Amino acid sequence: MLKRYWEIAKEMEEKTIMNGIADFMSKDHDRLDGLFKEFQSKKITEPENVKKSFFDFKSGLERHIVWEEEILFPIFEERTGMQGGPTAVMRMEHIQIKKLLSSIYDQILKRNFETESLESQLFGILSSHNVKEENVLYPWIDQTLSLEEIKVTFQKLN
Repeated sequence: MLKRYWEIAKEMEEKTIMNGIADFMSKDHDRLDGLFKEFQSKKITEPENVKKSFFDFKSGLERHIVWEEEILFPIFEERTGMQGGPTAVMRMEHIQIKKLLSSIYDQILKRNFETESLESQLFGILSSHNVKEENVLYPWIDQTLSLEEIKVTFQKLN
């Protein structure tokens, strides 16, 4: 039974690698979008669970940002020689995103759930930010790296 589990896990890992960085990171965007919607819903239906729900979203998004800034952006910058290009803009957006995450979380800790304005700002930045990543950065990485380099990149992401 345990052997079969590891075989399935290995097959899933290989499928993930073959689908590439773009697929993996885009699916993480979708997962994070789901956590954000769950948080917004819980503000109305389960206020006692709002803090945990937002924390799950916040910590997931912060981890995603670390993956980009410490693993993916350096690949792009090294291969293109661009230090002040698209990744510099994305890093600036990450700063804005983290500030908004912090502001929303601070309000939640004060049990002030009227954070719609901050959420709207966050959603606006994330929407355009994710489009740039999903349409430019991630596909470029998949097209540029060899299969072996993609495997190494996935190891760093885990």
